[in-house]
Amino acid sequence: MKILYYKMRAVAVTWLLRLMPRQAPMIFKGANSSLALCEQVAVLGYQKVLIVTDNFLYTSGLLDKIISTLEENNVRFAVYDGVLPDPTFDQVQAAEKKLREENCEAIIAVGGGSVLDAAKMTAMLRTNPGDLASFTGIRPSKNAGTPLFAIPTTAGTGSEITLAAVITDPISHMKMPIGDGKLIPRYIALDAELMRTMPPSITAATGMDALTHAVESYLSKASHKASEEHAFAAIKLVFKYLLRAFDNGDDLVARDAMAQASFYGGAAFDKTSVGYVHGIAHQLGRLCGTPHGNANAMVLPEVLLAYGDCVHSKLANLAKLIGIEQTNHTEAELAQQFIQAVIDMRKQMDLPLKPQGLKESHIPDVVKEALAEAGSLYPVPRYMSKKEIADLVRPLLA
Repeated sequence: MKILYYKMRAVAVTWLLRLMPRQAPMIFKGANSSLALCEQVAVLGYQKVLIVTDNFLYTSGLLDKIISTLEENNVRFAVYDGVLPDPTFDQVQAAEKKLREENCEAIIAVGGGSVLDAAKMTAMLRTNPGDLASFTGIRPSKNAGTPLFAIPTTAGTGSEITLAAVITDPISHMKMPIGDGKLIPRYIALDAELMRTMPPSITAATGMDALTHAVESYLSKASHKASEEHAFAAIKLVFKYLLRAFDNGDDLVARDAMAQASFYGGAAFDKTSVGYVHGIAHQLGRLCGTPHGNANAMVLPEVLLAYGDCVHSKLANLAKLIGIEQTNHTEAELAQQFIQAVIDMRKQMDLPLKPQGLKESHIPDVVKEALAEAGSLYPVPRYMSKKEIADLVRPLLA
């Protein structure tokens, strides 16, 4: 009976994602495109903006050129730099309070996925006041949010192009996924210059996040021609450029390609949602504080293997896509080759394979919440049992 319920929910989610109205953002791309975006703020007539970021970025000097460009264009600004990894309701509320008290007309978000998600919800909360928990799920808000300009500084989440945000309840520590077409920023800058100093470990984790988005989107029951086009582009770019960006952060060709991969991955799963990799990864983040990209990398190939033959045909297509197929091999063999390619890349970047602090006593909770999340929100290739999820999680124990 529960599987039937999940299937009905998946159909509903599929149509909600396809029919949800979306605004098409203006995209600035290339070196120093973030500065062109800031000039656009002035062109559009905004006189004061709130910069939403985190304290590390604000004090690192990475925002100096952005701030200087705003000043040169006579745009006043206030700064909220209180966003932390896995942003919570109180951080969004604090940012919205500053937005309101400073009488800012627009928001410029500069940072990784956490910053972008917090800024998206700050923009929405300003024009739709109320309890943040009421935004949970896939549903449109009444009013468009405060105008939002997004400048990602990592290449993985794709949050700059998605109608989704994930905010954490500070009491229950549950991650609350929110879907609304009005969350998509109006203007986006994909500026590889801002990603040059990203450490190899973060390059690896965020790159695997982009890959996970694309692969899970392609495997989704909601996958269709438009989403597959974006998923394929992301997967090709990740396999061609992620190791280059990991090995040499100053390789701006690779950095630019990974910024595109992140964008394409976000555009793909924005239309299809994701799957069990994310369902499990969110629980590792909630219970162990595992960074999201790392959590995805810990279980991506294992989940693909666990799906079994229902995904062999699609994974075989991905093996061909990245050019590792061998002649006269079956779909099952090609699928295994793709899974092995993910494992090999994970190993080459020395990504952690076990979350810190995961205990045997956590497993029932992880299983319960991962099954509920995937069942309620994700049109997965097939539904897994409690035992299958437990068998995926137990090897993660230290």
